[in-house]
Amino acid sequence: MRSKSVGEAPSILYLVKQVQYKAYVRLESILQPLGVTAVQFRILTTLSSRPNMSSASLARLYDVKPQTMIKQIAILETKGLIGRQVSKANKRRLDLSLSESGKAIVKQLGKDSRALERELLSPLDAEEQDQMRGYLMRLLASLSGEDNAAEDSEIAEEFTREYRRPGVQRL
Repeated sequence: MRSKSVGEAPSILYLVKQVQYKAYVRLESILQPLGVTAVQFRILTTLSSRPNMSSASLARLYDVKPQTMIKQIAILETKGLIGRQVSKANKRRLDLSLSESGKAIVKQLGKDSRALERELLSPLDAEEQDQMRGYLMRLLASLSGEDNAAEDSEIAEEFTREYRRPGVQRL
């Protein structure tokens, strides 16, 4: 069997998008029974590592309009997964934190999403996974305008723990 020429090879952008989409669908199937969307899980995960953020801070972090974030925060609060309290530093600001239910959901979904990642990456051995992670980090750094970013694991927000989960997307 002859190998395909470069012109016949599938587009890398196409392949990345297909893998991302299929991983996202699988992630949604894990989140759905607990009544959480991928966007909501991302917010919960962020609040688990950065308690007492305001909705405005979250909106800036995710590069969305404050109104968009306020809608998600209201949904999470209605579900009893987060709470709002007056900031100790600024009485005009409301800080967000996880409720006990929110902490339990984050813990469970963290385990489930790590298991999904192991399953999705099972066709690759550990060395191939490390290589792929390195390639993707270099590409992300390049698209973010960072120099030598592959060497620095703290170069951008996207490389923090909550952003490395499979299926993570902007709001």
